Amino acid sequence: MIMTRRVAACLAVLLLAGVAVAPVLAQKDTPTQFYMKFREAFDKATSIDDLLPYMSKKNVEQVKATPEKDRAPMFAMMHEMGVVKNLKVSKETKTATGATLEAEGVGPDGAATKGTIAIVSEGGAWKVGNESWNSGK
Repeated sequence: MIMTRRVAACLAVLLLAGVAVAPVLAQKDTPTQFYMKFREAFDKATSIDDLLPYMSKKNVEQVKATPEKDRAPMFAMMHEMGVVKNLKVSKETKTATGATLEAEGVGPDGAATKGTIAIVSEGGAWKVGNESWNSGK
């Protein structure tokens, strides 16, 4: 009986330690590495639901507030307009909530484009916040 309590106590400590470490492990990537993984997922995505795990809580709430019938057309437009080829993050600046990335590439119109992306830390994981792109054409 005493041995069972010790085993249970040890398991509880290990589980709590795992919960405490999980947020640290979730951010093993730099904000830039996380964003590049998001862009890979973006390029492969077939619906907005594929991107929800990468999005900030605020952005997820906006998606969920969009009527179900409007989500597919919204995603199609977002996916078409959001294509960036030859993507390169040129600068990563730490902020109080995560980081701001400056990026460049070639937009869907074939022109050079520059972007500013907010990467935020939520629950110990990186998430994409605001993202804006400006084309040279």
